[in-house]
Amino acid sequence: MRQAVTEILRESKAATRRRRDGARTRAGGRRRAAFLTTLVAPALLAGCAALALDSGPAREEVAHLVRERSGRGVTPAFPSQDRRAVERRIRSLLTNGLTVDETVEVMLLQNRDLRALYTDLDVSQSDVVQATLLHNPVLDAVAGVPIGGGTADISFGVAMDVIDLLYVPLRRQVAAAMLERTKLRVAGEVLDFVWRTQIAYYRHQADEQMLEVRRQVGASTAASFELTRRLREAGNVTALALASEESIAEEAKLDVSAAEIDARESRERLNVLMAFSDPVASDWKTASSRLPDPPADALDLRRIEARASERSLDLAAAAQLVTAAGRVLGLDRADALFPETVVGGRSERKRSTWQLGPTLTLPIPLFDRGQARLARARAELERARELRQALAVRIRSAARSARDRVAGHRDRALHYRNVMLPVRERVLRETTLQYNAMQVGPLDVLRAEEQQITTAERYIEALTSYWTARADLGLVLAGRLPPGEPAPAPPALEQLPRFPFPAL
Repeated sequence: MRQAVTEILRESKAATRRRRDGARTRAGGRRRAAFLTTLVAPALLAGCAALALDSGPAREEVAHLVRERSGRGVTPAFPSQDRRAVERRIRSLLTNGLTVDETVEVMLLQNRDLRALYTDLDVSQSDVVQATLLHNPVLDAVAGVPIGGGTADISFGVAMDVIDLLYVPLRRQVAAAMLERTKLRVAGEVLDFVWRTQIAYYRHQADEQMLEVRRQVGASTAASFELTRRLREAGNVTALALASEESIAEEAKLDVSAAEIDARESRERLNVLMAFSDPVASDWKTASSRLPDPPADALDLRRIEARASERSLDLAAAAQLVTAAGRVLGLDRADALFPETVVGGRSERKRSTWQLGPTLTLPIPLFDRGQARLARARAELERARELRQALAVRIRSAARSARDRVAGHRDRALHYRNVMLPVRERVLRETTLQYNAMQVGPLDVLRAEEQQITTAERYIEALTSYWTARADLGLVLAGRLPPGEPAPAPPALEQLPRFPFPAL
C-alpha cells in the first residue's frame, strides 16, 4: 500500500514538473517570437509604407507643365495611352493640310523619342521608393554535430540595421528632390521637341516657297536663253551673249535641283519628328506652302529678362539640384557619425538547453570617420550653387539675344515686304512700259523680272530668320534655353547608403 502511494506521488510530481517545463518552454517560445517580431516588424512596416511605383502623378505634372508653358492644350501621349484613340486623332489631323500647331500635336502624340524620355520619370520614381525601403533583415543558422556522436548544437540569429530607420527620411528627401528635378528636366526636353518641330515646319515652308521661286527663276532664265538664241540666229547678238545666257539658264536648273533636295530633306526631318513612315510620310501636306508675313503689331518685349528667369524650368531644376546637394550633405553628416547600428537576437541550443540573447554590432570609426564624404558633399553643394548662378546669367543673356533677333528680323522682313518688293514691282512695270515703247529690249524686261525674284528670295530668307527667332523667344519664355547652349554636367549626387551590411 505504501509503495502504491509513493508511485502515485512520484507520478504527480513528474507531471507537475512536465507542466512547469512545458509552460517555461511555451513562455520562452513566446518571448522568442515577440523578439523576432520586434526585429522584423520595422522592415515590414517600411515595405508597406513605401511609395507606389506608379509614376502617373509625375507624368500628369509634366503634362500640365507642357500645356501651360507651350500654350497648347495637347497632352503628350505616354506609352500607356490608348493607341487607337491616338491614331484616330492623327488621321483626323491629316485630313486637311497640317498647320504648325497641328504638326506639333502630331509630334507630341507619336514621337518615339518622347516616349522613351518619359521612362526617366519611372526611373526617378523607383529611386524614391528604393530610398524609402529599409535594409532586409539578415538571418543565419549554424548546426554543429559532435564527431563522437551526441546531441547536435544548433544556433540561429536574426539582425537588422536599426539606425537605417533614421536615414530613411533623409534618403527620401534627396530622392524626392531629384524626382522634382527630373520632372522639370523632362518637361523642358518636351518643350525642346516642340521648338524643334516648329523650326522644322518653318524651314520646310521656306524650302517649299523657295522651290516655287527658283522654278520661276528657272522659267525666266530659260525664256531669256531661248530669246537670245533666236536673236543669235537672226544675227542680232554675239556668241558671247548667247553663251552667257545659256550659263545663267543652266545654273538656274541646278538651283531648282538644290531647292528640291532641301525641300525633301526638311520634309524628312518632320517625318522623323512626327514618326511617319510610308505611305503617310509621302502623302501629308502643309496647310500652306508659304511662310506667313510678320504680324503688324510688335510683340510685348518688356521685362523680357525677368519673365524668362521667373518661368525658367532650367533654373527651377538647378534649384532642386541645390536642394538635393544640401540634403546629401545632411545625410553624409548623419551617417558619418552612425554609419551602422545592427541589433539582433541569437538563440543557441547546447545539451538540449536553449539560450537566448541579444546581439549588437557597431563599427569603430578608427580610420574612416566620413571626412572624405563630407568634403565631397560640401564641394558638390558649392558646385551646384555656382552652376545655378551661371545658368541665371545665361538665361538673361539668351532672353536679350532672342528679343533683339526678333525685333531685328521683323524690321528686316517688313522692309523687304513694304519697300523692296514694291520697288522691284515698279521697276518691272516701268521696264515693261519702256519695252512696249520700244525703248529697251526684251532682255531688259527679263533682267528686271529676275531681280524681282531675287528680292523675293531674300524676303523668304528674312521671314525664315524671323520665325526661327520667334520660336527661340517662345522657348525662352516657356522656360527653356534654346538647344545648343553649353550646359555643364550636374554634380554626381549619391542618395543611398554607402556602407556594406555587416555579417552577424
